[in-house]
Amino acid sequence: MSKLLKASMLALLAGTAMAELRDNSLLRENSLRVQALLNEQPEVEFDPGSLLVRFDASQSAEDIDFTISLGGGRVIQRYTIVPGLVHATLDGMSVQDAIDLFQQLPGVEYAEPDYIVRTNIIPNDPSFGSLWGMNQANDADIDAPQGWDIFRGNPNFPVAVIDTGVQYTHPDLGANIWTNPGEIANNGIDDDGNGFIDDTRGWDFVNNDNNPMDDNGHGTHCAGTIGGIGNNGIGVVGVMWTTKIVPLKFLGSGGSGSITAALGCLQYATGKGIKVSSNSWGGGGYSQSFFNAIESSKAIGHIFVAAAGNSGTNNDTTPSYPASYTNNNVIAVASTTSTDGMSSFSQYGLTSVDIGAPGSSIYSTYPTNSYATLSGTSMATPHVAGVVTSVYGQNTSWTYTQVRSRVLSTARPIAALNGRCVTGGVVNLAAALVNNNSTPSISVSSPSSGLVVSAGTAVSLTGTASDPQDGNITANIAWSSNLQGSLGTGGSVNAATLAPGTHTITATITDSGGLSASATRSVTVNAVAGAVPSGPSGVRVYRVNGIANVTWLDNASNEWGFQVERQRSVGGVWGSDTTVGGTPANVTSLLNAPPATGATWRYRVRAFNGSGYSAWSSYSIFGN
Repeated sequence: MSKLLKASMLALLAGTAMAELRDNSLLRENSLRVQALLNEQPEVEFDPGSLLVRFDASQSAEDIDFTISLGGGRVIQRYTIVPGLVHATLDGMSVQDAIDLFQQLPGVEYAEPDYIVRTNIIPNDPSFGSLWGMNQANDADIDAPQGWDIFRGNPNFPVAVIDTGVQYTHPDLGANIWTNPGEIANNGIDDDGNGFIDDTRGWDFVNNDNNPMDDNGHGTHCAGTIGGIGNNGIGVVGVMWTTKIVPLKFLGSGGSGSITAALGCLQYATGKGIKVSSNSWGGGGYSQSFFNAIESSKAIGHIFVAAAGNSGTNNDTTPSYPASYTNNNVIAVASTTSTDGMSSFSQYGLTSVDIGAPGSSIYSTYPTNSYATLSGTSMATPHVAGVVTSVYGQNTSWTYTQVRSRVLSTARPIAALNGRCVTGGVVNLAAALVNNNSTPSISVSSPSSGLVVSAGTAVSLTGTASDPQDGNITANIAWSSNLQGSLGTGGSVNAATLAPGTHTITATITDSGGLSASATRSVTVNAVAGAVPSGPSGVRVYRVNGIANVTWLDNASNEWGFQVERQRSVGGVWGSDTTVGGTPANVTSLLNAPPATGATWRYRVRAFNGSGYSAWSSYSIFGN
């Protein structure tokens, strides 16, 4: 670039920067865009449309503006508290790509994302205000929102609910129900060799079948406290927003069952490597067999959380099983009230009951697709089971003794439990979790960057991802292309219909604490001889809850898919073409959330196959 041209660009950029500083229009526009983003993606880790860049003292304001322009961006804001630091827009470039670019340029000390920070998290589940055990003004709760700032559950760490079954189709539970990874559904074969046929979601030890549906309500209620889906806009939220609940039914519709059936449940859980169980049941005498079963479950690190009982008696003098088994992997739970009292019905014991938890008037999921308020140490137990599973899921390398010790040692002392249980306190999610969430790591083994293939050649997308808290999370890798949008999820994806052109393939992983990592590869796809598809027509854009729903007519029979592009009107001038995604063949609609509110956008669509692209359709206007 000539010195004269660069000087002209710098003068233009300097003038633009001065205008921005005078009226703050770019700063206001960016703030509105970020708020819209947070409304649509509440758990996003950082702003994908901007970043922070710090320059050394040798760089003038004009030099900084010029360098930012190399990434297609503009300076939003300059900071004096950190000299040389600017907040800059991105124009179609990913944050990681921009960081990689700027860190190679002279005069740049560092570049980093504009991270999103939050106050204590309150989910959007409408009945959250009814869950006093999670959070309330007088703090007689388990400090759930403070805990959710740290960790919201490990989707790969299951917990067994040994109870009356679970309504696994409940809209506030369904996505958090475990699927047996070793079993193929409905093939009539015991694929994983554990003695149960087609046990894809647990087992019913009452009817000895693979349908552990709750016909009582008790187990579903417990499951909702442990893992009601968080932040899904409906119903309640559990101690963990995301988890995997394993329904193991041994109590019938009347709420009773046998110890042998309970043994079957515990054996099933330990055989599948499930390290936590919630047991809101009791009665009968001491069973050496069950004691031995609990003792044997230590081999896989199992923690058995049990209800103290509802007779208001002292378990030190009158034992109540299973809570009174003396195995050191049992946690016995008393019930507390919304004023930090001990529930009048709760059993207790200075040496035989370990900890308290909210158990009076607890609101949770219930059959059929409903909710209910119940009381009992049965309701207290799933609060503790949820905290135990959270700690274990966050620290997957810990032993059961470490997890148990962590949960008990961080209890919040209350007067009502002083001398009434081992800890003298109520379980506390925030204190029990370890506040050191680390960023996950991701590695892509294929494709190699710079790969060139002919259209129609299958491109293997393979990678691995792990996290210090969540362990192996390869199955959650999301693959996308800047030309086509989403390509699939998992450690191995076969991309057989990549459009002609140069793709930036991005593999993204997000851990259960909301932290993300990504890796990119460049793949060039050369067109092959043949007929390109006919172009789509009739493009329309409809508003759906503030989101653009783009639809069109498919006029081709040989397309591989469609590409959708968006432009924004600024000062009456259309510009900044952005490929916002794609759809497979015959899929003629796409939902898109434009990044700024109060703006006018237009969309157009074209079809593609291995021979190239059709003509673009006419534009359709959308104002948000």
